Amino acid sequence: MDVELVRVLETIPGMVFTAVPSGSIAFMNKGMVEFLGLSEPATSWPIAASSADTRALIQRWNSLVSGSEPFELTLPIMHSESGSQGLRLQCNPLVENDRVVKWYGVASECAGNAWQAPHRDTLPPINRETHAILESIPAGIGVLDANGNVDTINGHLLQYYGRTLDELRQWGSSDVVHPDDLPRLMEAVKLAVGTGTAYEAEVRLRRSDGRFRWFQIIGYPLENEKGGVARWYALHIDVEDRRRAEDALKSNELELRKIIDGMPLAVWTSRPDGYCDFVNERWLEYAGFTAEQAEGSAWTAILHPQDAGRLEKAWNTSLVSGDPADFEARMRGSDGEYRWFLFRATPLLGDDGKITKWYGTNIDIEDRKRAEQALAERERESRLIVDGIAGMIAIFSPDAQLIDGNRQILDYFERPLSELNDWSSNGITHPDDLQTCIDSFMGSMVTGEPYDYETRFLRHDGTWRWFQLRGLPLRTSEGEIVRWYGLLTDIDDRKRAEEKLRRNEAFLTDAQRLSKTGSFLLNLGTNEVTWSAETYRIFEVDPATPVTLGTVLSRLLPESLSTVQQVIDRANEGRGDFDYEILLNTPDQSLKYVRVLAHSERNKDGDPELIGAVQDITESRKAEEALNQARSDLSYVTRVTSLGVLTASIAHEVNQPLAGLVTNASTCLRVLTSDPPNIDVAKDTARRMIRDANRAADVISRLWDLFSRKPPSVEDVDLNEISGEVIALMSSDLQSSKVILTTDFATDLPRMTGARVQLQQVVMNLLRNSIEALLAVGDRPRRIVLKTDSNNGEIKLSIEDSGVGFGPQGSDRIFDAFYTTKPEGMGIGLSVSESIIKNHNGRLWAERNKHHGVTIGFSVPISLGSDLESGGMSGLEKTDDTMRK
Repeated sequence: MDVELVRVLETIPGMVFTAVPSGSIAFMNKGMVEFLGLSEPATSWPIAASSADTRALIQRWNSLVSGSEPFELTLPIMHSESGSQGLRLQCNPLVENDRVVKWYGVASECAGNAWQAPHRDTLPPINRETHAILESIPAGIGVLDANGNVDTINGHLLQYYGRTLDELRQWGSSDVVHPDDLPRLMEAVKLAVGTGTAYEAEVRLRRSDGRFRWFQIIGYPLENEKGGVARWYALHIDVEDRRRAEDALKSNELELRKIIDGMPLAVWTSRPDGYCDFVNERWLEYAGFTAEQAEGSAWTAILHPQDAGRLEKAWNTSLVSGDPADFEARMRGSDGEYRWFLFRATPLLGDDGKITKWYGTNIDIEDRKRAEQALAERERESRLIVDGIAGMIAIFSPDAQLIDGNRQILDYFERPLSELNDWSSNGITHPDDLQTCIDSFMGSMVTGEPYDYETRFLRHDGTWRWFQLRGLPLRTSEGEIVRWYGLLTDIDDRKRAEEKLRRNEAFLTDAQRLSKTGSFLLNLGTNEVTWSAETYRIFEVDPATPVTLGTVLSRLLPESLSTVQQVIDRANEGRGDFDYEILLNTPDQSLKYVRVLAHSERNKDGDPELIGAVQDITESRKAEEALNQARSDLSYVTRVTSLGVLTASIAHEVNQPLAGLVTNASTCLRVLTSDPPNIDVAKDTARRMIRDANRAADVISRLWDLFSRKPPSVEDVDLNEISGEVIALMSSDLQSSKVILTTDFATDLPRMTGARVQLQQVVMNLLRNSIEALLAVGDRPRRIVLKTDSNNGEIKLSIEDSGVGFGPQGSDRIFDAFYTTKPEGMGIGLSVSESIIKNHNGRLWAERNKHHGVTIGFSVPISLGSDLESGGMSGLEKTDDTMRK
């Protein structure tokens, strides 16, 4: 065999073989050798069947290859892995000089063992010669009796079905014929039996592996001696491949038609003489024609009168010359409106070089035409705009030559364009900026990237002014630069303003450093933090370090951390002003007191922001602590030498506002002596001095009422207001004890009738007890929650702390006179407080918290009764006397 042919057969992805008419196998490709599990090609088939069947199959094979017609045969062969396996052979002859010289075949593996031995015992009594003929035919043959019932079936067809003859005799009620085709086949057989004429039908028959294949069944009658039908011979021809090819062709034609109709342009074809024989759906939809109406030259009727003659002349020229056509014209649509189209046509040449067909398209270019007209109009308008811009415009060619400019640039320099083109050497560019201009401008000319830089230009009157130069290239649709447009914006005033701003910022930085006050901005939506230089110094953070909210929180002590978190939460809820103090833990582990003044609002993006200032008040805080310590020492001496605990309380309450006066006066003096003086802070500090002075007067007045012989004053009071005054009086104790006080005041709390001073003393006594209970706590935050509420005609106040509590037996005795759990306590505070609350017709109570500390509080009715409201003495006078004693 030819070496090249062997190489071709070896590369085929399947099993290929050749055989000679004698029955010997001349060639097996590598794929078949491997499938059969052979070490080398064989000259005969390794059939896996009984001796009788093997002889019959070999005889069948030899019979087929001795003929000249293509055939198919399934053999049971020995497989290298699965043992017996059906192998389907499809063979075609190679004929030379009307003689078969060789057979070429392909083999494929059947699903399962598709071969079955013929059922010889069920064959009908047909003479041996007829049976041999039926078995030798390389196609399925079925023999029917005169009534159309199956008589016998040859082995080829039995092998295809993989069923017995008896089973196939029931084909009308079995599943061998596809259910969609069975009625048609039965009707064809019935009609043929009735008329005695041949029948033909194409149906799907189920193969032994369960798959259906298309067959053409042709039935011919065999007449008996009397002229009647003795038998029917039905030839089964496998037409599966033909049907698939036909379906594929139909599908391809349909798909091609869909593609042509789905294209976003009109498609048409014409004969060599220009006769239009096809237009697609898009063309018909636009023109409003039917396919019949569009044939011939009807398409010329929808051409614009101004374009028809020119287009027909150009089309006839192309028909004569055979050159492709390409021209533009307007066509009228079904709505009566004309649109521009690009007509393009290309000839299809036959083998003889002559035109057999013209294929054309009509592309809608209406939008492009309008765009071109709009572009021309825009160019005209652009010139007007350029000349009307209140700025200087320079237009350059791609090689950096100045080719045009507006009126403003000519008025500024008062030189012609030819002179301005030499801007790099004619002295109009400042010498200090010249190299930057050359590098930036020429660099953009090379790279095609926009340029943006600043320089100074000499005005016609000899004045140098700063300009910002921005340039953009104008490109074609292919990306080629056709010109550059440059905008020269006078920024001299902006430059001067920037320099002034820079000086002001320097002044502000110096003022912040001298006053130890920094500024900050916290975007609560993005957590972005901005600090001034002084804020970096206060927090002792390297200015080169990026600042985050985590940086801020990492420097705070636990009690300050919760304060800041509360401020952030409130700022997120809405606008508000904040004034609070925090404690910083510096890198050298020293403490730093910082006062924060802030205001929250939303920026232009809708994010909440916190804007404010921080002031290092460590020195003033240390001075306050020293003052508080001195006051504490004095209070201790006074308590020991005179009135004890009661005297210390009085001194403490009076000194609170006085200390505030001193601190605020010091702060006011400092900000007034700063350069420049901070008047706003001084005003705010002066207001606090007035507030503290009034508070001191109120304390003294109420203490006088407490120790005077006058009966207690019963009035309409606000418990929230009383609690706020007590908190203000004890703010220093809270700070020195590092206690975090949280208030939860009822917003709709009604006013009540009672003795303001006595209720204030009760709240102060309960709050002081909670502070003292927290002094020994070091393993958890020192927290106090003061809460007010109203329900069922009563007002309730409770104070919850996380302190040490009152011991296992304290809850039963804490209201007893002279019972105390404190080394320096007298044991009369809660006893007197209970008496005051009882005389207000209320109740004083205490209970342990679930984890730490206690909750103590009282509830009183909103109205005390007519005797108290009218100013009667009753129990309040007695309690007042008790407190004075």
